[in-house]
Amino acid sequence: MDGSEGAAQPEFALARRLNHLFNTTVKAVDKRGRPVRYSTPEVAAAITDDPSHPISISRVTLWKVREGKANPTMEKVRAIAKFFDDHRADGAPRVTAAWLLDDDAEEQATGQQALPERAEQVRAIAMRAGRMSPDRLRMLVEMIEVIDPGGGEPLPSAGG
Repeated sequence: MDGSEGAAQPEFALARRLNHLFNTTVKAVDKRGRPVRYSTPEVAAAITDDPSHPISISRVTLWKVREGKANPTMEKVRAIAKFFDDHRADGAPRVTAAWLLDDDAEEQATGQQALPERAEQVRAIAMRAGRMSPDRLRMLVEMIEVIDPGGGEPLPSAGG
């Protein structure tokens, strides 16, 4: 043990992203309206009991993966991804083995956040922009150009 306080910062993308899924996947809401999340033993049991594949994973192995102390087989990563994809919220991005395994070099280089968080933010901006008048939409496009000049492909003009 390293004696660090609170939750350890996993050094592997798999551990970081898996913990993100555990922290954001809601299985139910309690009587007070608080989200109830899946535990490591619950997820391990559900993966093992899933009849769509022959994979089994122990709660200890899954915990070690969450801590960045174990590297599961590709079959286990696919089974973990399937569990969280099957239990994702409506409209949430797909959870794939490729996303779980992708290293964070690209994110560090571009300053991007984890895919589900980023996709939700982009979706929220797009929904608001879709309700804007042509003049306000044009102003938004201009603001984006000021904030991120030359940040990729040029933005189309917003009407008019």
